[in-house]
Amino acid sequence: MNVGKPSQTEEAEAALAQGLGLFRAQDAAGAHAAFERAHRRDSRDPRAISWYGLTLALVEKNWSLAIGYCDQAARSPNPEPIFFLNQARVHLALSQRERAVRALTRGLEAFPDDPALRLAQQTMGTRHRPMFSFLPRGNVLNIWLGKLRHRLTRRRANTPELSPLTLGVLPEDHS
Repeated sequence: MNVGKPSQTEEAEAALAQGLGLFRAQDAAGAHAAFERAHRRDSRDPRAISWYGLTLALVEKNWSLAIGYCDQAARSPNPEPIFFLNQARVHLALSQRERAVRALTRGLEAFPDDPALRLAQQTMGTRHRPMFSFLPRGNVLNIWLGKLRHRLTRRRANTPELSPLTLGVLPEDHS
């Protein structure tokens, strides 16, 4: 036994901490390298699986593996709120808004008081009723007026940017 040499788990923890710092700084490529190291050191840690899955999507565009990893972490025996948030981020990166909303909903069912999930849900917004309820939702008038309403209310509400890197990031996380 080597005294002074960190164990695989300690190396994974250090890589996770480094990756989180880089992700908060919006350095997806740097975070990806750190999360990959963490995943290689401890491939059973659901935190490493979730974060590595997210950055696989953002950096390498490896969508199927990314979704698989994020789903695996969310189904772990003791899921954490961030697993559902990362799942939503991957779906948002894929322009799968409905699936992102479902991931946030599942997360909020398990963790109703989590501030990051609540912020992400608020940022994603809710679907409004069509402007003209007697016309189908896909009608050109409903689509056009709905987009106009969205632009106007979004400007007034001053909601955060909708991006996988910023979704659910609390203001104090930017320190």
